[in-house]
Amino acid sequence: MLFAFLFALPASAITLKQAQTQGLVGEANSGYIAIVQDSSPELEKLVNEVNRKRKNEYAAIAKRNKIDISQVAARAAEKLEARLKKGEYYQDNLGRWKQK
Repeated sequence: MLFAFLFALPASAITLKQAQTQGLVGEANSGYIAIVQDSSPELEKLVNEVNRKRKNEYAAIAKRNKIDISQVAARAAEKLEARLKKGEYYQDNLGRWKQK
């Protein structure tokens, strides 16, 4: 499924949901995640991995539907923002970080 981005990492690594709950990453208006604060190599690795998986999934959806990947990513951004829990971060249309 397009939005099943929680994946298993080694026990010592942070998960996407943990990073979102702690306010370290947020849903960017691009359909990908981005670091909100306190970058670390572990966090950058998480962001890169999640975004790589999202890009691959968006590309597959775009190809199946004969549309541009940016259209898929934009729609995903809307859906992902809507699913955030109170206190989690998202990026508004002007690129500012907001808490839900």
